[in-house]
Amino acid sequence: MMHAETGRPRQLTPKLAIMKTFLRPCGIGLLCGALLTLAVNAIIAPLMFHSRSLGIPPETTGLFLFRQSLSGLAALMLIFGSLGVHLMQRDRAGRFGAVSFVFAFIGSCLLFAVEFTDVFVFYPLAGINLAALSAIDKHPLTSIGFASAAGVFALGWLLLAISVWRTGILPRWAAIAAAAGLVLIPLLQASPLHAWGAIIANGIFSVGLAGLGVAVAKRGPSALENPEK
Repeated sequence: MMHAETGRPRQLTPKLAIMKTFLRPCGIGLLCGALLTLAVNAIIAPLMFHSRSLGIPPETTGLFLFRQSLSGLAALMLIFGSLGVHLMQRDRAGRFGAVSFVFAFIGSCLLFAVEFTDVFVFYPLAGINLAALSAIDKHPLTSIGFASAAGVFALGWLLLAISVWRTGILPRWAAIAAAAGLVLIPLLQASPLHAWGAIIANGIFSVGLAGLGVAVAKRGPSALENPEK
């Protein structure tokens, strides 16, 4: 970027230089998180249905461990992805954008905690005492904890998608896809499609996240160098 008056390359402040270096990995992380989410729901989840139909407790299978490990990695990527989206639009998003980011960030952290517990607590427990795992799974606090994590995650990313649509800095189609996917997950799951409906909705959500990730990775550094655009 050339300076408008001197013709010399525009120098970024140290703060902007750090952000420029950080934005691209955040965008790549968001893209990877979206692809992992798509893979978990479109490929691994149907295999889990098959094992359940055979009467095999899913928590005792290696497929469960693999699925929850990938889901945890996806949640971790989305934590950084939410930060990248926020940094891209924070100057225009205002208070609504800030609140949206906080909910999306905390929701992603809570989701990561849930997946971490599945991998390092529930999976070993299933192999030792399946009855104890079943009792824990039915405990009201367990249900409240899992539901609150999923709820905050969905609310946060829905609000963040709305914020992206409002600012228009990142692709609006991606924001619409992400928001539509989140809204459709419970609706399609309650439809005759049941779990397959949730898989379809998660796919739409993942496509939206992927679009945002690509935009953050590509546009982030150039947006800092050309703030007027």
